[in-house]
Amino acid sequence: MRYLILGASATGINAAKTIRELDSAGEITVISRDEQIHSRCMLHHVISGERSPEKTSFVEADFFKRYNVRWLAGREIISLDTTGKKVRLSNGEEERYDRLLIATGASSVLPPVTGLSRGKQVRSLRDLADARAIAGMAGETGTAAVIGAGLVGMDAAYALVRCGVKVSVIEVAGQLLPLQLDQRAAENYEQLCRQHNMEFFFNEMVESVILDAQDNVQGLKLKSGKTIPCCMVIVAAGVRPNIEFLAGTPIETGRGVRVNEFQETSLAGVFAAGDVCESRETFTGKVMLTPIWPAAVKQGQVAGSNMAGVSKRLEDNFAFRNAMTFFGLPTVSFGFINPPDESYRVLIDEDANAYKKVILQDGRIKGAVLQGDITGAGLLAALIKEGIDLTNYQERVFSLTYADFFAQKENGTFYFII
Repeated sequence: MRYLILGASATGINAAKTIRELDSAGEITVISRDEQIHSRCMLHHVISGERSPEKTSFVEADFFKRYNVRWLAGREIISLDTTGKKVRLSNGEEERYDRLLIATGASSVLPPVTGLSRGKQVRSLRDLADARAIAGMAGETGTAAVIGAGLVGMDAAYALVRCGVKVSVIEVAGQLLPLQLDQRAAENYEQLCRQHNMEFFFNEMVESVILDAQDNVQGLKLKSGKTIPCCMVIVAAGVRPNIEFLAGTPIETGRGVRVNEFQETSLAGVFAAGDVCESRETFTGKVMLTPIWPAAVKQGQVAGSNMAGVSKRLEDNFAFRNAMTFFGLPTVSFGFINPPDESYRVLIDEDANAYKKVILQDGRIKGAVLQGDITGAGLLAALIKEGIDLTNYQERVFSLTYADFFAQKENGTFYFII
């Protein structure tokens, strides 16, 4: 059996490992544009100098040898021939397969801003090459602008201020991290950021990049008319699944590759997982992109198992969870960060060192934000995912522990009811 995996991030690596554990004889080939295995979650640490590029790897140094996997690094996927079961690569080579995994991830999107694509000091933050380039520019300038205050944008901004760079963050929403945090938690971070050489421009959009005659970045002009001086720009305005090479194939796509509960596409023997695919998300029950690391790992494992002939369904595809720490302040969020309507009840526990918020509906937790003191985050996540009825526990929801959810059988043994 010839297994071909397109992509060497969390999804592809975990799929390869799973396949090898189930099939000791099959030929496994991994193809990637990246020439070094790395975690995207660690890229901002490369910018700040807290980690070397080598320390961003999430696999053993001898991973490919240990699992007998052939790795073709530094290659782009140009096209897929599903009839001939082969892919064409950027260097002219072709690779054939019996079973294929599409784990090509996603790429940063450049918004339609005048001058953005021309600016020499404009970068996104998606891979090691981006991190290295940003780190290099940070050593040569004192000012930078970040377009987008989501997780990637804030990671980049945080890393840059740690390099001594003054950072301006432009966000179309009225707060930072609008998809991850409520207003109160966001304000706590905003206050810290402003104390560390970072400023924000909320409810704003960039109209154009100000360039000199050699296309060097000089600043940004906002649609409000404001001008922000800066010598480099980091774009964190969203991503798009890498599915262009699937044009002309019978594989169904929407925003990403559409898969079933086995991570299989509309074409038998072809699977997709990670940021590139649309799967059914547990919390909402909707088919959507799930671009977070834990989902990528789990989907890769499920795809690998099914590719090796061991049937396995994707379960616990819970994508509405986030964890972050800026300037020593940790935060986690799950599910809804704000109540969708008046049928939800909001409970808040706050003191000088912590902010905790839980959103309930019909006695079940539908969302939570913990900041400062994140004790109990794992339990809250489990309660949300499992939909446990807390009608009798609501008034002490912030003091619940796993011990509250053990029960005793008739024979005297205990079991966990979640």
